[in-house]
Amino acid sequence: MRGYLLIIFIIILSSCKTTSNQISNNQKKLIISLEKTACFGTCPILKIEIYNNGAVVYNGIKHVKRLGIHYFEIQPKEIQKILSKAKEIGFDNLENEYTERISDLPTTYIMINGKLIKDYFGAPKNLKILETLIEEKILDLLEVNSF
Repeated sequence: MRGYLLIIFIIILSSCKTTSNQISNNQKKLIISLEKTACFGTCPILKIEIYNNGAVVYNGIKHVKRLGIHYFEIQPKEIQKILSKAKEIGFDNLENEYTERISDLPTTYIMINGKLIKDYFGAPKNLKILETLIEEKILDLLEVNSF
């Protein structure tokens, strides 16, 4: 009797694992994020997350027009514009960190498809343009979707 229970238990566990893998493959995945940190002044502090299904999470923390967490959607063509710009500037080939021994600057963290770049000081102009593109696109959508 114990043998049968063990076999049933193993079958149940293996079927749960398969179901779990199928569910995780269909879940939303973070593909773009942008985070701006504090400085000693009034630098905007915010975090933006864009998922493969078009979901956007915006968290305005301090020194921004919209405070708090806001959820809305972005069109696939707008995501594609960001990804195309990243490809155009060679995002995957950029350094992982741009920094100098200077104090009181905000840090921008930008992640696209798993590659994270820390931008504190000295980043290429094209990276700054990409960061601005993401921020402006999301802030525009935030204005449209705010009640």
